[in-house]
Amino acid sequence: MNNSATTRSISKIALEYNGNDKGTAEMVASNYLLSSTAEGQFLEMKTVADRNPKVKKWALTGYISQPDEIGRKLKDQEFSEIATKALKKIGVTENNQFRLDIHNSTKQKHLHFIVNRIDISGKCTVKSHDIGRRFGEAVREVCKEKGLLTDVEIGIQKKALMLKNLKEALKTSKNFDELILKMKAKGFEIQLSTNVKDGVSGMRIVMEKDKNPNTERIYKAGYKLSEITSKLKIADIKAILNENKDKKLDDVAVFPENSNQENNGNEQKNTSVINEVGKAIEQFLKPTYTANSEDELLKKKKRKSR
Repeated sequence: MNNSATTRSISKIALEYNGNDKGTAEMVASNYLLSSTAEGQFLEMKTVADRNPKVKKWALTGYISQPDEIGRKLKDQEFSEIATKALKKIGVTENNQFRLDIHNSTKQKHLHFIVNRIDISGKCTVKSHDIGRRFGEAVREVCKEKGLLTDVEIGIQKKALMLKNLKEALKTSKNFDELILKMKAKGFEIQLSTNVKDGVSGMRIVMEKDKNPNTERIYKAGYKLSEITSKLKIADIKAILNENKDKKLDDVAVFPENSNQENNGNEQKNTSVINEVGKAIEQFLKPTYTANSEDELLKKKKRKSR
């Protein structure tokens, strides 16, 4: 499951967003919160947070998103259970205030959470160090306990599929524009990064079905080329594209050259035929009998005898 967690200081707007989602949000769990409004719940949380003034980023916020590859649609109760168990593994106790909301306005159901790191006694129970990594590990542990695919396992499958399709598209692409179009036809978006020195310097591949504009700020879909494979660099891709381009250019260049050779050969053949015909005509037009010196003497003798 895709997930994210971060510590920060919040306002009532965060609670309003979590509880709205274009009117489709559904609160599935809460703890130590009495008010039914976002403003009232924020004031309750802030009052408890002020019991530990040393902690400035007193809120823990984040989300868990269910990918299609998980194999089945989770019920809201199962989703809530995964979140609460994962939060418990990183320090959230029964004395911490929190609110969990499921959002349904996007193609992928996801759950948002807001937790007060300060419990009702004023103790900070959730450490901020490596919170994103630790929460991700906690979610994976819970998924394994429930027999669900983890985000790492799903990522391995997606990367293998991306690499397979990239290699296939590279076989016939002569430039990045063609590569982008061929990958798009296969259901992938290629995002290129550039710089002045190298031109195209990086690549990111995203599955079209994973694109979610509502979570782009906190979760960037897809993987960098270096995350997909260590054996294929951007320089290698440039070399392959140039090689494909050169092969095409060679074919185009060779064909006219051969064509010219054929034409030149035909011209030479035609010229030689004309020359031969011309020689034959000259031979034909030449007289078949030529007088010689003996004939002249014979003629003189005949004239004398007369």
